[in-house]
Amino acid sequence: MKAKFISTDGPYLEASISIGGQTFCVMDQFEGKDLSPGDEIDVEICAGLYDDNESWETIFNGNPQKEKKIEPLGGWRYRVFGVVCSVSPVLVDAGQMQLEVPVTTHDEKVIGEFIAFRVERLDASR
Repeated sequence: MKAKFISTDGPYLEASISIGGQTFCVMDQFEGKDLSPGDEIDVEICAGLYDDNESWETIFNGNPQKEKKIEPLGGWRYRVFGVVCSVSPVLVDAGQMQLEVPVTTHDEKVIGEFIAFRVERLDASR
């Protein structure tokens, strides 16, 4: 996906990027490539860490409004709201991006379910 590079504190530290007009604080895994503020880059975003305390029930009951969004919680922590679009791996469409979900299932009945979960860190790489 396309993103606008804003800034970085250095490799494996906090970086800021913009996707679809929303600014995200992510872990910089850009491999030391020279980037300047405003550069358009192709990025891959993945959830680096999940909140391990969330139960299956909390995840599958956490989005009754059926939203697709990524809500900042401070730093590089986020609450992800979206719809399950595949299994093996389980992916959620959260609007600006698709992310892997912190549950494992091969049951295709979950496709189309709206869920919410917490991400402790988003990682961004080129």
